[in-house]
Amino acid sequence: MLAAGLTAGLAVAGAMTAEAAAAADDGSGPVATPPATPAVQTVSGVAANGVQLTLTLPRQLPVDLPGRQLAGREIDVTAKDTAGQGYTGAVDTTLTAEGGGVTRMPLRVERYDADTADWRPVPVGPAVGTSLNVSVQVAVPAGGSQQVRLRVSPGTTVLDDVKVAAAANGATAVGTAPVTEPTFRADGLTAAVQAGTPLVVTGRLANPTDVDYAHVPVKLYLKACPQTGKCFGAADIKLEAQVGGSWQTVPVDADPSVTGGVSGTVFPDLALPAGGSVQLTARMTLNSGTAAVNPVPLGFGPIGLTIADRQSTGGTLTVQPVAAPTPTATSTTSPSATPSDSASSPSDPASSATGTPTATPSATPATATAATPDTALDGAPVAAGTPSASTGSASATILVAAGLFAVCLALVLWFVLMKRRERLAAAAAGHGADHDADDEV
Repeated sequence: MLAAGLTAGLAVAGAMTAEAAAAADDGSGPVATPPATPAVQTVSGVAANGVQLTLTLPRQLPVDLPGRQLAGREIDVTAKDTAGQGYTGAVDTTLTAEGGGVTRMPLRVERYDADTADWRPVPVGPAVGTSLNVSVQVAVPAGGSQQVRLRVSPGTTVLDDVKVAAAANGATAVGTAPVTEPTFRADGLTAAVQAGTPLVVTGRLANPTDVDYAHVPVKLYLKACPQTGKCFGAADIKLEAQVGGSWQTVPVDADPSVTGGVSGTVFPDLALPAGGSVQLTARMTLNSGTAAVNPVPLGFGPIGLTIADRQSTGGTLTVQPVAAPTPTATSTTSPSATPSDSASSPSDPASSATGTPTATPSATPATATAATPDTALDGAPVAAGTPSASTGSASATILVAAGLFAVCLALVLWFVLMKRRERLAAAAAGHGADHDADDEV
């Protein structure tokens, strides 16, 4: 699955390469500014037969932009007489392109012609292989030196380095110039994404070269037509780029360079200075209809730069439909608490005299019913089972009022019972006084 995903993603990345060439043709795309004086390294060989060779090599050889050649970097071979006899003969310089998978000579080579004071291209035939020998006749005076000047560029082929081996009259000197280019690494390109849920992808564009790049665009591609023939268009995807800590919507358009695909330029104008890097973050949201288009090849990367690891710019998305809402069961809860304590019967004087009248309020809260899904003014569904704040507040107020009413009722009942007991006690005392008066008579 991963291999298939990378293959599909690389197909989209291939379209990015084709667009890079087209951008170079119409004058758009990155602009490269090499340093005025590139850094160099020097390698001195051991003298032999009265000749010593010294190599002056560039510290690095940046690759060309697609469709736009950079000036070659100079490689100088200096032949010096060390025996005071001089040297007349050939200086052979062998250039070898080193790197995995390199099967032919990709270098662009020029030689300086002292007679015409001009740079002339060195022919590179198809049968050369990965090494090219440039032989130049020199006449080194006694105690003097003569220089062979070459200019070399790796073109747009990704190499590890260029090995330079010089030889003259038995003397040798060997050096290596590394090949450099910007690099891009991305995360999140191969994933399972749910429709309607944003997917964040990140990338890091780094520039280990000594060349300043400007106006670098970064695009995101989706090839939206699988074998079923169903395609989705620009309206099926929302694309955003993070700029200055905030998300900005990026226009999405049908892209003719990706058959049945769409693309958006998430970062249209990046500056990438020599030795610098930039972190990129984008996100996309697919609608539910795209779940039928699976898998979706995805490409994300800069346009107009030769990127060594194409696998880092391609992937595939597996789109899952929006999950169907789960029905919410309606539950009814009727908590009821009706404790009841009876006061002593007012018709029983003894009981009334010794008992303390009490009254316990009895309250039955309103029945609580689960909330049902509702719809907001903008049509967005509101989560089921979420009671509103106003409903909860009204229920609490009713319960407090009912409790206060029960307490007041209990106090009134207690007051009435006390007054009645006092009247009964007074009546009993009056009845006893009447009996005493009859006895005296």
